[in-house]
Amino acid sequence: MRRNVACRMVVLVCVLSCSATSGAQSTPPDRAADAAAIRAHIESICQAFVDKDRKKLEETHGKDWRGFTPWSGHVIRGLDGYMNEATFDPLTRKGQGMVGYRLSDFDVVFYGDTGVASFVLDLDVVNGGEKSTQKLTLVDVYNKGPKGWIQVASNTSLHPDELDRMMSRAGRLSDGDRAAVLKARETVWRAWFAGDIKTLSSLVPPELITIDPGADKFGSHASNLEGSRGFAASGGKLARLVFPRTEFQVYGNTIILYTTYEMDLVAGGKTQSERGAATEIFVRQGDRWINTGWQLAPAGK
Repeated sequence: MRRNVACRMVVLVCVLSCSATSGAQSTPPDRAADAAAIRAHIESICQAFVDKDRKKLEETHGKDWRGFTPWSGHVIRGLDGYMNEATFDPLTRKGQGMVGYRLSDFDVVFYGDTGVASFVLDLDVVNGGEKSTQKLTLVDVYNKGPKGWIQVASNTSLHPDELDRMMSRAGRLSDGDRAAVLKARETVWRAWFAGDIKTLSSLVPPELITIDPGADKFGSHASNLEGSRGFAASGGKLARLVFPRTEFQVYGNTIILYTTYEMDLVAGGKTQSERGAATEIFVRQGDRWINTGWQLAPAGK
């Protein structure tokens, strides 16, 4: 028998909400100056992120601003909310976080004194000594008041290209996730040897695939539940289980564990010690880590 995560990088919120009036046209000639003004305003916000200029960010966003960042999970409300949740830590130094940008596919439509700008933004990011890039899609809503255009709402999302990179990029686990994966791993092992089918079924999916030593075919969900029941019914017991070494590889919501194990099994009044190596795969599903497969390689006597 036998999963942010990637480090989250600074996400620019340059920025949606809409008060609709009559029909919209995409940057008609008589609104070219307004479109240019909105683009210049957006680029000034981008530069403020590069310069770590929080005063500029406060000046360029409305007091009743609304919006989302890729990870907010809720509506961010008001200028204070924007500054606290959609910008950067006030202690961030210039040269860290967002350090450069490129704006493309820019488009604006107008509804009277409201402009809706859509565009793609490529960022250069520095975290410590690590350089990376990030690609975003944004929709920013602007309103024209007595002092000119000001951003009143925004939705910032990860571009599909960015999502692809995130899913294949090697990541790191937080201490909490590391502990949760290790707990799930040990629970699976102990549940298997205890014949605890309820617990085992909650941690292994129907598509489970396993490779066990000496088996002439791959193990499945059904065969592992059957094997677990059989071991417990025979009177077998797991007396000792330790994992001397475990290495992690993280890709998106998938974690691969490379493990050495030692265990003592008691059957028929006799104790048998086993040791070996295992490769185990865990996938995050909601707030749980699911063990989708493993391969065991016992060490020689």
